[in-house]
Amino acid sequence: MQEIVFAIGHFLEWTFKVLSAMGWMPVTLISIVLFLGMVYWLNLQGKYNRRAKSSGTMA
Repeated sequence: MQEIVFAIGHFLEWTFKVLSAMGWMPVTLISIVLFLGMVYWLNLQGKYNRRAKSSGTMA
């Protein structure tokens, strides 16, 4: 059991070393993906609102 726990610990330690070596790149990539997702979602929401307004189903 101890070998399994230590193996998981070593894997996590290696993962965090890789993550810290990347610097700000993961934060920047996540921010860009979130921003693009927000733009996409707002574009779809605008299209749905226009469609609802034209069909008279907007609350």
